[in-house]
Amino acid sequence: MARSQYYKRMRLFLVFTIILLIMLCIVVVMAFRTGEEATVGIFSLAATLVGTVFIAMELKNSQDVTCSDMLIDLNNYFHESDRLMKVYEVLEDCQARNLTGAEPWKNVRSVEIAQYSTFFENLYLLYRHHIASIEDLNDLFGYRFFLFMNNPYIQEQWILPTSSSYVQIFRLYEAWITHRIADNENPQGWKRSIPGACFILSQDYLKRQLYLHECELPADRVIERFTVRDRAFELRHLGFENVREIVDLQSKVVDALPDKQMYYPLSRDEIFESLHLDSLVGVYADHSLVAMAVLVNPRAGERNLAADFNLEASAAITFDVVIVDPDTRGYGLHRRFIDYAIAHARQHGAANILATVDPDNTHSLNNFLAAGFQITDTRTKYDNLRRHLLRLTL
Repeated sequence: MARSQYYKRMRLFLVFTIILLIMLCIVVVMAFRTGEEATVGIFSLAATLVGTVFIAMELKNSQDVTCSDMLIDLNNYFHESDRLMKVYEVLEDCQARNLTGAEPWKNVRSVEIAQYSTFFENLYLLYRHHIASIEDLNDLFGYRFFLFMNNPYIQEQWILPTSSSYVQIFRLYEAWITHRIADNENPQGWKRSIPGACFILSQDYLKRQLYLHECELPADRVIERFTVRDRAFELRHLGFENVREIVDLQSKVVDALPDKQMYYPLSRDEIFESLHLDSLVGVYADHSLVAMAVLVNPRAGERNLAADFNLEASAAITFDVVIVDPDTRGYGLHRRFIDYAIAHARQHGAANILATVDPDNTHSLNNFLAAGFQITDTRTKYDNLRRHLLRLTL
């Protein structure tokens, strides 16, 4: 559609240019009363200019034909590749049955997923070098691209853990999702579905290029092992492969709360942001995540509470979240997170640890107060929820 409109505009421009040149030549000849030789020269120059425009249009037509042939060849290659089609079939199955875990991928090898990713990295090169536009790519490859990029297992297990290795994929995603959303918002356009829409990488994530901040975790994720009343626990660093466990734990905790306002859950975007920029630690028991804490590092942003205490962002870390499985309370896990936060703050040169707590959440409040935190204010936060503001100065 856009291409046909482009050619129509070019034809009108060409006709207008020819008419204008002819009129200009006539005016010059009449005004200056040039001789026969000069007149022939003037009209020859006009003919040369018109010919140049025709040549430019032909070159453009040739380039478009070459691009179309290339995209058709790439499409044929995709369908003829057993590896690509194997990944595509699993992606389709996940989309159709709303599967988000690892089970559908048990027979898919890493090299096959890597090849699927590489295919779209090649498409990005076509886009970056202006050989093909997003509109050119959209009809043939858009569905397959978003199936891949918005699949939660692919995001959490493959792309995000080593995100800086997928810069071309993220840049293509940003251009493509912007085009698709704009197209869908156009009253005259088609309303095309975006596969895995609930797992879309946000515009904020893309614009801030958070994918350039890789989640740097030690080879040994275990921070410490401890035993409480004959039950063994491990405090570990959490990464992107733990996102499903974090989401499931949050849901379980919220469902068990008599008052849902006592806990303001993290969004998936916030989990991703903190995995790139902050520290997430969890406690495991019997191979299951039973508690989790998010410590926002000394950095600028709304999730660092430093501004609420009139502090510089570099002077504080923030307890953004502390949650414990209802079935695993009473083992001192909250206090364990506070001890870790103190060591973490000192390691980052932050003299303050900040937190908020619902005034009715007496268990968490008492843990903070016992560790030396002080209530400095009570105000509304997080969509008008009443919270105590707590501060521990080291």
